[in-house]
Amino acid sequence: MILLNPRSPTRFYPDEASRQMMLKTIAFFEAKGKQRVKEDDHKRTWYADFLEFQKEEKLFATLLTPTPYGEGNARWDTWRNCEFNEILGFYGLAYWYTWQVSILGLGPVWMSGNEALKQKAAQLLRQGEVFAFGLSERQHGADIYSTEMALTPQPDGTYLAKGEKYYIGTETSRRWFPRLENSPIQANMSSSRRITATATTS
Repeated sequence: MILLNPRSPTRFYPDEASRQMMLKTIAFFEAKGKQRVKEDDHKRTWYADFLEFQKEEKLFATLLTPTPYGEGNARWDTWRNCEFNEILGFYGLAYWYTWQVSILGLGPVWMSGNEALKQKAAQLLRQGEVFAFGLSERQHGADIYSTEMALTPQPDGTYLAKGEKYYIGTETSRRWFPRLENSPIQANMSSSRRITATATTS
């Protein structure tokens, strides 16, 4: 196990740009100070300062954009992402949360075959946006054993998903939420806080 010591960040990085990105993140929190971090946590202060920092430094854009869609040193690198996970978790779960939920929200986008959706996600990442992830139902929350959404096998070997989901996770700050509606995935903002999914998938 590799444990983070922010006063001695001596880990190996495959490139200097990645190392500097981690060092800047550590420096941001160290400059903020332990007392302020704890006060913000206890008061449940919205972490706008961190979101602005990651936007200026293009952290999420660099770490969460696969190479074909990113700029410069952007790539989806498990080693770097695990390192960033630990840094954010060390300083506070609120910072880690928005990062982790963005990962969950972006995963299905990058795994899809929808190029327009991928380009849109890459653009929003470059603009410093964060992402949301939805897996909840109004009556059942995230209880997967009570979920009403159903996947029905189709004659061509795909599945048809029918049901409703309500988005959760960083919903107060994300500007865009992809909606599954007929294959391929289409982008849509739900003003009603409800996602109606009708999608075919293999």
